[in-house]
Amino acid sequence: MKIKNILSALLIILTFLFCISCSKTSNEKNSKKEQIIVSTPPLKWTVEKIAGNDFEVSSIVNQNMNHELFEPKPRDLVTLETSKIFFIYGTLPFEKQIMSSLSDTSKVVNVIDGIDSNLLLKSTHGEDTTEAIDPHVWFSLDIMPMIAENIKNKLIAKYPNKKDQFETNYTKFINEISAFKTKIDKDLNSKSNKSFIIYHPALNYFLKDRDLFQIEVEQDGKEPSAKYIQTIIDVARSKNIKTILVQPQFPKQSAEAISNEIKGSKVIPFNVLEENIFENLQKFVNDLN
Repeated sequence: MKIKNILSALLIILTFLFCISCSKTSNEKNSKKEQIIVSTPPLKWTVEKIAGNDFEVSSIVNQNMNHELFEPKPRDLVTLETSKIFFIYGTLPFEKQIMSSLSDTSKVVNVIDGIDSNLLLKSTHGEDTTEAIDPHVWFSLDIMPMIAENIKNKLIAKYPNKKDQFETNYTKFINEISAFKTKIDKDLNSKSNKSFIIYHPALNYFLKDRDLFQIEVEQDGKEPSAKYIQTIIDVARSKNIKTILVQPQFPKQSAEAISNEIKGSKVIPFNVLEENIFENLQKFVNDLN
C-alpha cells in the first residue's frame, strides 16, 4: 500500500512537471519575436521606434565597426537569406555589396527611396565624390520623418494585421522628432561658440541650415599632412575653437596633435553609429564650448 502511494505521488509530480514544461515551451514559442534586419545601429533605433516591442531588430554592423569600410561576412549573408525584411539606407558600400549577393532582393527596403534628391547631400570626402551621396543621412532631422514613413509603410505591407500599432508608433515618433528639433535648436542658440573640429565630416546633414562651422581633419578620406594640421591649428586659434571630435573608427593621433597646440581644447569621442540618434546629437551640442 505504501509503495502504491509513493508511485501515485511520483506520478502526480511527474505530471505536474510535464505540464510546466509544456507551458514553458508554449510560452517560449508564443513569445518568439519576428526578426527584422537592418544595416546600421541608427537605423535599428529608427525601425524599433515604428515596429514596437513585438519585433526583434538586429543590425549587420555594430557601433564599434567602420561602416564605410565594413565588408559583410558569409554568416551575415546567411542571416539575411533567412530574414523576411532588410532595411538599408542605400548609401553605404557594404549595403550595395549585400544587394549584389542576395538571391532575393525583394526583401530589401531602401528607406530613402522616394525622398527628394535635393535634400540629399553630396559626399565631401573620399577620392571620387562626383556621384556619391553623403551616407550619414540619419543625422538629418528633416529627412528623418520621411524615413520613418517609408519604414511604416513597408511594415504595414508586410504585417497588415499590425497596422494600427505601426500607425500609432509612427505618429508618436513624428511628435518626438518635432519636439527634439525644437529643443536641440534652442540649446544650439544658447552656445557662444558654434565652431568645432571633427576628424571625419559626419555631421553635414545636421549642420545644414544651422549656424555651425566645422573643420574636418582628414584630407580626402586620408590622414592630414603636417602643413594642413598647422592650418587647422591656426584657424582654430583664430576662432577660439576648443571642441575636437574623433570617431572611434578613426585614428586620433592627428586630433591629439592639434589639441596639444590649442590651449584649453579637448578631444571628445563621437561615435556616428550610436543607436539613439537624439542622444548622440544632444551629446554633440552639449560638448560645444
